Amino acid sequence: GMCLSMHQPWASLAVCGIKQVEGRQWPTRHRGRLWIAATKRKPLQDEIDQVLAQYAALQELRPPHAPVFKEPEAYPTSALLGCVDLVDCVEGQVLREAAEDGEEATECDYGFVLDRPCRLTVPPKALGQPKIYKLDPVMVSRAQKQLRHVIPIG
Repeated sequence: GMCLSMHQPWASLAVCGIKQVEGRQWPTRHRGRLWIAATKRKPLQDEIDQVLAQYAALQELRPPHAPVFKEPEAYPTSALLGCVDLVDCVEGQVLREAAEDGEEATECDYGFVLDRPCRLTVPPKALGQPKIYKLDPVMVSRAQKQLRHVIPIG
């Protein structure tokens, strides 16, 4: 399985379904399952609060039928958190111009469009790497046994 390392709190927000676009300065041809690992950098509470407020503001702008996802209970670091499907890689400018009310965009050159989040019940320790990289097959095999699909709460 292929993996992307992200800083917290964004890594947890991705596997919980709240973060639906991941901005990067480089494109990717990868499509399909993408494991998400949290880097070792611990987020400050102010940072978590600020990011959650940004996503809450986005949610307020969405249509009433838009799914609502539960906020993460924790923000583990140096850990494999779960996976998403990378469904598209779109130029950042295109995303910014096309974003409707409540849709996430990115200030980066490219936006990875994420869907179908799954989280691990007990995130194993994992060291992140740059770009998209191949995960250890043994870790993938163990992780697949405890994957849980994330269901919207509203």
